[in-house]
Amino acid sequence: MTELILRDALRPEDRSHLERILRASGAFREEEVSVGLELADETLNPRPDTDYLWVLADRGGDLLGFACYGLVPMTEGTFDLYWIAVVPEARGSNVATRLDEAVTEAVRKRGGRWVLAETSSTEPYAAARRFYAKRGYCLVERIPDFYRDGDDRVTFGKRV
Repeated sequence: MTELILRDALRPEDRSHLERILRASGAFREEEVSVGLELADETLNPRPDTDYLWVLADRGGDLLGFACYGLVPMTEGTFDLYWIAVVPEARGSNVATRLDEAVTEAVRKRGGRWVLAETSSTEPYAAARRFYAKRGYCLVERIPDFYRDGDDRVTFGKRV
């Protein structure tokens, strides 16, 4: 089996793989997929203030997962983990764990103090909430009915 390579450079040919990963997850609504692709497009065609950072899990040219993160404006060392997603066939194979470890290490090297991950309280996001808890994130915020009635914003944080 080809070795899993983690890389931090988003390439134009990755965009279609990112879309495939987002759609295959089964959790993301169409508007969420669009936002994920907007981050990729902005990274590939940056404006002066573009500051999205990426870790991509590549096995033999096949993208199995990715994480997108960045420094929260007006903070000292607080980073948002905007996206972490893997293809369904890679779940349970530590790809997401390796992505999270790489993000945590990159944040540490940048002098970061916190990694925050925002998610939904609905059932399609239950696996994400379990993942964060297992990876050492703690619940730091819950805002009822944030996204819509019955859909709370749940924020997990990990000190780095």
